[in-house]
Order: sequence, then C-alpha cells, then structure tokens
Amino acid sequence: MDPTREPRSASAEPTAPSGALSDDAVVAHLRARAPGLQTSRYDARTVTSRARGALRRRRLRNSKMALAGAAAAYLMLALAGPLPVPGAGTVSVPGSSAIQALAGEFFRVGPPGPSRRQADVDSLETEVLPVVEDLKVSLYLLESGPCRILEYPRGNYRDGDPECADLVPFDAAARADFDEVTAAVERSGVAIERIFRVGDAVGFQLPDNSWRYNWEYVHLPGVSSPPPLTGRPIEERWTHIHGDWWLHRVYDD
Repeated sequence: MDPTREPRSASAEPTAPSGALSDDAVVAHLRARAPGLQTSRYDARTVTSRARGALRRRRLRNSKMALAGAAAAYLMLALAGPLPVPGAGTVSVPGSSAIQALAGEFFRVGPPGPSRRQADVDSLETEVLPVVEDLKVSLYLLESGPCRILEYPRGNYRDGDPECADLVPFDAAARADFDEVTAAVERSGVAIERIFRVGDAVGFQLPDNSWRYNWEYVHLPGVSSPPPLTGRPIEERWTHIHGDWWLHRVYDD
C-alpha cells in the first residue's frame, strides 16, 4: 500500500446491492462503477423505422437480382435465336432479331462479303483444289493448337503434341503431303482451318470467329441447287457464289 495515498472511506466504495436486484438497482450499480456512462433509452419509433428501412432495402435488392436474372435469361434466349421446341415447333423470343443484329454489329463477326467470296473461291480453285484432288484428301486440319490431321488413301494421320488424342504420327511421305496442302493454302491467301470431303463435295472451313455459326466454302461440281438441309434447318443456309462454288452456313454446336 502506498503510504502517501489517503485511504478511501468504506462509504465511497460502491457495492453491489444484496438480495434480488431490480433493473434500476443494476443500472445504478453499473453507473456507480462507471461514472459518466450515458443513459441508454429505448426508442420504439426509431427501432421500427430502421427495421422497416432495412426490409425495404432487402426487398429492393432481391427485386434487382430477380430482374437481372430474368434479363440475362432473355438475352441468352434472344441470342440463341429460334429454338426447336418439341410439340411447339420453332420458338423465338420477341426482339431476338434486333438483339442478334446489334450483337453482330458489336462483335463484328460473320462471313466474308460478296466480293471477297468470289476472290477467295477463285484462289482456292487455282491453288488448293488441284492439290486436294490429286492427293484425294478426305480430311485436312491445321489447328493453332496441338493437332495436325491428314486423312487420305495412304492412311489416317494425327500428328502433334501429346495432348492430341489418338496420335498416329506422320511418316515422311505423310508429312510431305501435309506440307504440300499447307503450302497451297498459304499461296491462296485464304484463311482455312479444315478441308473435308463428302462424296464429290469438297469443303473449306473458315476460321471459327462466331459464337453461333460456322461458314465454309464448298465446291459442288455439277450442282445447280443446294443439297437438302440437315441438322438444324432453320440455322443452315446455302448461298451460291458462282460456278460450282457455294457458301455454307451451319450452326456452331
């Protein structure tokens, strides 16, 4: 004990009331322990007002989330275009054409224009088609990714990185033939990812630059009208370019 400090009297030391304590006694006891403590008052009107405000904010937040979800669902259906529904035919949401047109303007994807198409097929007919016919190529694929594919009478080859499934590496002759087709495509100046044959038709698939469609130039010898539509007919379209050449649009699934 500090001898210079005056002793406190017993009456100055607050003590807890004995026996059962009322709320007022507890408050008085606590205030005696902490002088200057603000008295807390319960304001029913303020509490009710704040609770109602919180409820309104929660309802507004839930409404915004529901509206955003509905808008996202509508936008997805509109961009997907007409969809076949069993028992209901083909269904599209109102305004889908306008939204698709706007998306096309924004993303700037689509097939080459008419003048470009004619120049492309003329170059393909001069540079690439003779090589494909000479080697009797049924499938050629040059990807920026891991796989390079060549299928023709000598065999089916699937060359590339280990990520490429079912690898059948090129032998010397297959590599030379693949390089010959690749060189022909490069000389043509047409960006081609895939060449394929179906019967007498030879298709040249353009790079996939659309979230919805694929386009391909197709050489159809001696055909005056396009083949029957397959797959999703409402999404498929044949456009005659000139001679035996057509532009084919198919749905990108």
